[in-house]
Amino acid sequence: MLYTPLAPEDIFPRSDKEVPLREWWIEGRLCLVRRDEDGFFRLERLLSSDPQDFLDSRFQPNRIVATFLL
Repeated sequence: MLYTPLAPEDIFPRSDKEVPLREWWIEGRLCLVRRDEDGFFRLERLLSSDPQDFLDSRFQPNRIVATFLL
């Protein structure tokens, strides 16, 4: 919680070059991925209702899931 008279946009400015997220199925689980500056796709978020999926190291955030350019 931030106690400040400033607007959230002043504290956390948005980047002009924000890349949209894409939905990908990775090993049978729906994930959100983002392409970084180098062209790699990195795991941004796992969308699952199974708590065990979040303990699986294959679905850790920022993991490279694809190394090719689209």
